[in-house]
Amino acid sequence: MDRIIIEAISGPEVIALVALMVANIVLALLAALKNGVFRLGNLADFIPKRLMPFFAYLIVVALAEFVKDYGAIAVVVYAGLVGLYSKGILAALKSLTGIQLPDIITKKND
Repeated sequence: MDRIIIEAISGPEVIALVALMVANIVLALLAALKNGVFRLGNLADFIPKRLMPFFAYLIVVALAEFVKDYGAIAVVVYAGLVGLYSKGILAALKSLTGIQLPDIITKKND
Protein backbone atom coordinates (compact mmCIF):
# COMPACT_ATOMS: atom_id res chain seq x y z
CA MET A 1 0.00 0.00 0.00
CA ASP A 2 2.81 2.44 0.84
CA ARG A 3 4.41 1.67 -2.53
CA ILE A 4 1.21 2.60 -4.37
CA ILE A 5 0.98 5.95 -2.62
CA ILE A 6 4.66 6.74 -3.20
CA GLU A 7 4.33 5.90 -6.90
CA ALA A 8 1.20 8.07 -7.15
CA ILE A 9 2.80 11.15 -5.61
CA SER A 10 6.13 10.84 -7.42
CA GLY A 11 4.92 10.34 -10.97
CA PRO A 12 5.68 12.48 -14.02
CA GLU A 13 2.73 14.78 -13.33
CA VAL A 14 4.14 15.69 -9.93
CA ILE A 15 7.60 16.22 -11.39
CA ALA A 16 6.09 18.55 -14.02
CA LEU A 17 4.26 20.52 -11.32
CA VAL A 18 7.43 20.85 -9.25
CA ALA A 19 9.30 22.11 -12.33
CA LEU A 20 6.58 24.69 -13.03
CA MET A 21 6.54 25.75 -9.38
CA VAL A 22 10.32 26.19 -9.30
CA ALA A 23 10.27 28.14 -12.58
CA ASN A 24 7.49 30.33 -11.16
CA ILE A 25 9.49 31.05 -8.00
CA VAL A 26 12.80 31.73 -9.73
CA LEU A 27 11.30 34.01 -12.39
CA ALA A 28 9.20 35.89 -9.84
CA LEU A 29 12.28 36.48 -7.66
CA LEU A 30 14.29 37.67 -10.66
CA ALA A 31 11.49 40.02 -11.71
CA ALA A 32 11.16 41.42 -8.20
CA LEU A 33 14.90 41.99 -7.94
CA LYS A 34 15.06 43.58 -11.40
CA ASN A 35 12.18 45.94 -10.65
CA GLY A 36 13.44 46.79 -7.16
CA VAL A 37 10.29 45.54 -5.45
CA PHE A 38 11.71 42.48 -3.72
CA ARG A 39 10.48 42.09 -0.16
CA LEU A 40 11.31 39.13 2.01
CA GLY A 41 7.74 39.18 3.35
CA ASN A 42 6.44 38.30 -0.12
CA LEU A 43 8.14 34.93 0.13
CA ALA A 44 5.74 34.06 2.93
CA ASP A 45 2.88 34.43 0.43
CA PHE A 46 4.37 31.54 -1.51
CA ILE A 47 3.26 28.97 1.05
CA PRO A 48 -0.51 29.53 0.99
CA LYS A 49 -0.71 30.60 -2.66
CA ARG A 50 1.58 28.09 -4.36
CA LEU A 51 2.63 25.33 -1.98
CA MET A 52 -0.63 24.47 -0.21
CA PRO A 53 -2.52 23.80 -3.48
CA PHE A 54 0.34 21.51 -4.50
CA PHE A 55 0.02 19.54 -1.27
CA ALA A 56 -3.74 19.36 -1.78
CA TYR A 57 -3.06 17.83 -5.19
CA LEU A 58 -0.76 15.22 -3.64
CA ILE A 59 -3.49 14.27 -1.17
CA VAL A 60 -6.11 13.99 -3.90
CA VAL A 61 -3.78 11.85 -6.03
CA ALA A 62 -3.11 9.54 -3.10
CA LEU A 63 -6.85 9.24 -2.43
CA ALA A 64 -7.50 8.60 -6.14
CA GLU A 65 -5.49 5.40 -5.85
CA PHE A 66 -8.17 4.00 -3.56
CA VAL A 67 -11.37 5.88 -4.45
CA LYS A 68 -12.18 6.01 -8.17
CA ASP A 69 -14.24 9.19 -7.87
CA TYR A 70 -11.12 11.11 -6.87
CA GLY A 71 -9.44 10.47 -10.24
CA ALA A 72 -11.53 13.16 -11.96
CA ILE A 73 -10.92 15.56 -9.08
CA ALA A 74 -7.17 14.95 -9.40
CA VAL A 75 -7.31 15.90 -13.09
CA VAL A 76 -9.20 19.12 -12.34
CA VAL A 77 -6.81 20.08 -9.52
CA TYR A 78 -3.83 19.28 -11.77
CA ALA A 79 -5.18 21.50 -14.54
CA GLY A 80 -5.78 24.30 -12.04
CA LEU A 81 -2.23 24.08 -10.73
CA VAL A 82 -0.76 24.10 -14.24
CA GLY A 83 -2.79 27.24 -14.90
CA LEU A 84 -1.75 28.83 -11.60
CA TYR A 85 1.96 28.23 -12.11
CA SER A 86 1.81 29.15 -15.81
CA LYS A 87 0.09 32.44 -14.99
CA GLY A 88 2.85 33.25 -12.49
CA ILE A 89 5.54 32.39 -15.03
CA LEU A 90 3.92 34.56 -17.70
CA ALA A 91 3.51 37.46 -15.25
CA ALA A 92 7.19 37.25 -14.32
CA LEU A 93 8.24 37.06 -17.97
CA LYS A 94 6.09 40.11 -18.73
CA SER A 95 7.77 41.97 -15.88
CA LEU A 96 11.28 40.87 -16.87
CA THR A 97 11.05 41.41 -20.61
CA GLY A 98 8.30 43.96 -21.06
CA ILE A 99 6.50 41.79 -23.59
CA GLN A 100 2.87 42.66 -23.99
CA LEU A 101 0.50 40.04 -22.61
CA PRO A 102 -3.17 40.54 -21.77
CA ASP A 103 -3.79 41.50 -18.15
CA ILE A 104 -6.30 38.66 -17.84
CA ILE A 105 -3.39 36.26 -18.20
CA THR A 106 -0.86 38.00 -15.99
CA LYS A 107 -2.78 40.06 -13.43
CA LYS A 108 -2.18 38.94 -9.86
CA ASN A 109 -5.20 38.10 -7.77
CA ASP A 110 -4.76 39.56 -4.29
